[in-house]
Amino acid sequence: MDIFYGILMFIIGALLTSFFELLADRIPLKKSIMGRSMCDQCQQTLSWIDIIPILGYIIRKGKCSMCGKKISICYPILELLGGLVFLFSYLYTGFQIETFIILIMFSVFYIESRSDQKHMIVIDRVWMIATIPLIVFRIIQGTWLTYLISSLVLFIVLFLIAYISAKIYHREALGGGDVKLYVFIGWLLTLTQGFLSLFLASILGLIYGMIKVKKKSSVFALVPFIALGVIISYFYGDQIIEGYLNLLGM
Repeated sequence: MDIFYGILMFIIGALLTSFFELLADRIPLKKSIMGRSMCDQCQQTLSWIDIIPILGYIIRKGKCSMCGKKISICYPILELLGGLVFLFSYLYTGFQIETFIILIMFSVFYIESRSDQKHMIVIDRVWMIATIPLIVFRIIQGTWLTYLISSLVLFIVLFLIAYISAKIYHREALGGGDVKLYVFIGWLLTLTQGFLSLFLASILGLIYGMIKVKKKSSVFALVPFIALGVIISYFYGDQIIEGYLNLLGM
């Protein structure tokens, strides 16, 4: 039975990841999310075989059945990643509230990261809708006050950082979408974990900027680094914080 549930979770993860990709691509452009995906090259609607996650790419040998041009290998890789994340979530916690929290976290950050990468837009309605079940889960767990405080404090701190930076440097250090996203993050992480995620996101973003960004005036998607910081903090935040305090002799 565990094998069956594991396979089912992988399939659901791959299917949803394919759908999330569509959301991240269409919502910022104000396109309808109804209907099948289209080829990036010829803009023709893909057949049902083409849109089967992973298998469709293999069956078509990585080419569009309409124009014959190559389809980016990123799509099956991301679908594979999504399937593995759903499988890992099941193996990590089984079917518990925490499982659904992990899946919500992955789903939101996948959509927001891809939207930020493609369009430099954070889709507010995605994280706002996802926050509702998170609040319900925290109420059931009896920890809602802890996460409410985390959400409010993280948002206020990020808002102040963005506001002060804009006044001093006369440019946005953080986008408004990035700041608002921490309302959602506060319901995922405790306050200390939230600050750790912000620190990790800043370090990862700084490293990427130093390596990849050539012009100082250039901007790049920050949400993928926020996502990495949050995921690391969610699974390993307490151990990292405890280890750091031990080094300080506290």
